[in-house]
Amino acid sequence: MRLPNPIKVLCVDDDELVVQILKITLKNVGGFQWLGQLKDAGDLAATARRERPDIVLLDLCMPGKSPFVALEELKQACPSARAIMLTGYANKHMIDRAIEAGAWGYLSKHDEGWSLVAAIKRVAGGEFVMGPAPNLEYATR
Repeated sequence: MRLPNPIKVLCVDDDELVVQILKITLKNVGGFQWLGQLKDAGDLAATARRERPDIVLLDLCMPGKSPFVALEELKQACPSARAIMLTGYANKHMIDRAIEAGAWGYLSKHDEGWSLVAAIKRVAGGEFVMGPAPNLEYATR
């Protein structure tokens, strides 16, 4: 599958440090368009409908709307957007819920920048990405 150029990324995370690191990393790598940050998932569907992201990086633990509810709403508002859950927690129950809700990936905030960039590109290209793990495992969705 041909990757969109640039890959449009929207980040939903209330951790300013994580967001700034992601933004700077994607800018330095190139090939990405940063659409912005939402500090909670309350406006995700409306923002996605307006901005048409290719990738949504969605924090698992934030105040406000459940990320799983937001993911369901995202699928309705912008079916072409692919969400990647971005978290500090590797919990089988949460991973299963994310997959059931339609996430295309589950990644750790602690992963190296290059592995997050690679994962975003793989998801944009149509692959499902699973982490966190020392070695990311990829499978076709």
